[in-house]
Amino acid sequence: SGGSPSGAAPETDAAVGHAQLVRVVARDFAFDSAHTVHAGLVAIRLVNDGKAMHMLGIARIDSGKTLADVYKAVVANGPLGYFTELGGPGMISPGDSTVTYSVLEPGTYSMICWVNDSTGKPHVMDGMMSTLTVTGTNAGAPALPAADVYIRETDYHIAMPDTIAAGRHLFRVDNDGPQDHDVAIVRVLPGHTDAEAVQWMGDSKARMHDVPVQALAGIVAQARRSHTEFAAELTAGDYLVVCLKPDEKDGKPHLMHGMVTHLHVT
Repeated sequence: SGGSPSGAAPETDAAVGHAQLVRVVARDFAFDSAHTVHAGLVAIRLVNDGKAMHMLGIARIDSGKTLADVYKAVVANGPLGYFTELGGPGMISPGDSTVTYSVLEPGTYSMICWVNDSTGKPHVMDGMMSTLTVTGTNAGAPALPAADVYIRETDYHIAMPDTIAAGRHLFRVDNDGPQDHDVAIVRVLPGHTDAEAVQWMGDSKARMHDVPVQALAGIVAQARRSHTEFAAELTAGDYLVVCLKPDEKDGKPHLMHGMVTHLHVT
């Protein structure tokens, strides 16, 4: 992954198994990807070809709404009652790649980067958004791959193993709610402390300056009672696992409410 010593595994077509592959290249500030896929098990691989961190949140758009309606609501900070967050590749550093697995039903979906620029404005407001149309019949029975690491999230706690072996892992993330939650695995860079990393991630306007972490893998927010999976290859060392989703009550990232835990890789 970008030649870095640890990070998301550079996925090959064989690595996604029987899932349909949607490969998305993130640039500053646009997504380059296919716009249609058949219903069923979908692997979304995000390749960050930009200079900033990026993510790809996927959400189902109902009630006849369009991507333009979503954009208008985001700009106006308006209601998104027709917008169901379903995960997608989480925040990754420039030069890295990551993959998530989801079962997608037929319908219209948005692909959005929610990472903030130095002014606190999310990249979606710079045009970093796209539509994915899922065609065909109801996906029904397709099963996600067998995960070996399980993460469960609640308000405000991340439950997961505190130690895993180095290598490639498939993480399953279940959101027990009540709010939407995401997951980001980050490695604190040399010369920085965990406290500095948490403070930086908690400041929405700091995410373009003096970056103290390498963002490796995870998922974007998913709704209550939903689950998804992501793959990551981690080398030995210590990592932070956090939720960056803004709180519904005070707007602070959930890690500021205690949704941060340590992961030791042996």
